[in-house]
Amino acid sequence: MRKKRTLIALFAIMSVLVTFCACKDGETVAFPQMKEYSLTDGDGAHVADVPYDEYLQVAAFSDDLYWVSAKDKGASPEKSAFDNTSALQAAIDEASANGDGRGAVMVDGGVYYTGTLYMKSGVTLCIAEGSVLKLPDYDDYTTAEKRSLLKGALIRAEGVDGWSIVGPGKLDGNGTDYTKESENPTKNLPQETFNLKQKVLSYRERLRERRSEEFGCNLIYARNCRNVSLFNLVLYEPSTWTVKLELCDNVDISDVVIDNNIYVANSDGFDICGTSNVKITHCFIATGDDGIVLKSNVGEIENVTVSDCEIMSLANNFKIGTETGYDVKNVTVRDCYFFCAEIAGGYSGIAIESADGANVSDVTVSDITMNNVPSPILIWLGCRLDKGNGSDGTVGSISGISISNVFAKDADIASAIVGCEYKGVTYEVEDVALDNINVVYRECGEDLDVYNGNDVKHSNMNGYPEITRVSHLYLFSHETSEYYDMPVYGLYLYNARNVKATGFNVRPRSVNVRPFTNAGIYDARDGLTGCFVSSDSVTFSVQ
Repeated sequence: MRKKRTLIALFAIMSVLVTFCACKDGETVAFPQMKEYSLTDGDGAHVADVPYDEYLQVAAFSDDLYWVSAKDKGASPEKSAFDNTSALQAAIDEASANGDGRGAVMVDGGVYYTGTLYMKSGVTLCIAEGSVLKLPDYDDYTTAEKRSLLKGALIRAEGVDGWSIVGPGKLDGNGTDYTKESENPTKNLPQETFNLKQKVLSYRERLRERRSEEFGCNLIYARNCRNVSLFNLVLYEPSTWTVKLELCDNVDISDVVIDNNIYVANSDGFDICGTSNVKITHCFIATGDDGIVLKSNVGEIENVTVSDCEIMSLANNFKIGTETGYDVKNVTVRDCYFFCAEIAGGYSGIAIESADGANVSDVTVSDITMNNVPSPILIWLGCRLDKGNGSDGTVGSISGISISNVFAKDADIASAIVGCEYKGVTYEVEDVALDNINVVYRECGEDLDVYNGNDVKHSNMNGYPEITRVSHLYLFSHETSEYYDMPVYGLYLYNARNVKATGFNVRPRSVNVRPFTNAGIYDARDGLTGCFVSSDSVTFSVQ
């Protein structure tokens, strides 16, 4: 066996270089200190100890603005959403018309129920401490007249420039009331014995789906806007994506707290859709779906920086994808903490995907700590090619990816870098550098169905990308589907070229059922070559 490995290694072209160290008993990796967050009692629907004081500031509103009081326009915490909507909109309209680019609306003194409000150019919407703009209860919107007040968001901005929303008050989407009860409304506690399929099903049965597709409301929706700022603000419980920014430019988001019901389906934090020149810094995000996600479904994305954020996610903490029809480039993520508080759930801390033809390039991720995130890294080049997401029907590319200084504690699933085959052509992920990646698995039992290279022919690469679906065969429903475990606990490669991994350190569970030294090169069918690596300091070169 040793002779065979040596011959293959000498024969192969230097296109994938992996140096991988598996930590043996008694060895440790020095991890940075991580915060331990808990959940509320009962179903554990919220993070219990959100550090508001660390993210929100005492408001200091400038006198050098044209101020309009919402109360002066007739808005009141005692009035219905139907009455407040017109009064609040009148305040925004006056501030825009008379403020000469420096209009400001003050909302203070309590909770104001409202329908959709439309931002205008040159307006700052200020929500004072202890004050709230809130969507009404679901049952209050039973008549056609009242339904007309809801237009897909609490705050909408379309084709308007130079506007801001500041706190430290709150926007409240009342999302729990707009969603159905979970099938299993209990905390999804970590498994005593890890089983991939059961992990997925347990998560899914706790999701809260919308009571009506008609009332999936963002807290903030913006399209074709420039020079947008969200600052010092609490965003609470939408019934769908929290903030959706489409085809915008020059967006600055800082000191924002997103505090969502973590079981509400599709409750992403920030969705950056075809929007460029974005800075997201010093934000706390707790959500039931992706934390920060870049979607190039309506246009290209360029120049996005995420830094100094804490992100709790039951999906992917940071993600490029899934909707990726247009190119994405020059993305930086640094100095962040990704976590899943005391429950089971989630997919990858870092997910970089091209599923619909996008060229994704020049992505740098560094200095990331993760706690209880199932898998540290997923890089997925697929061939879903959904033309509704901007695809022209051709497979895209992923290249120029750098990920360094990652410390992941209590992981459950290996990382993966995977390409695809489409119409007889192989498409590879290219030029990936991984440096100082450190992973410690969660201690528990294992009940595995290990993928051996023959069970699934990676046909799932034309489906929805998640780390749980790298070795997955979808059959009608998640309950009837096959979920295979990857044959490694460290890094799985398939159709990847010029991958360099140095200092990739992994400590598996003490009951790890895979062989401790499990390094090999295998034929990935149809004359293609792939490799999987999970070994004690082994270097391979693979064509």
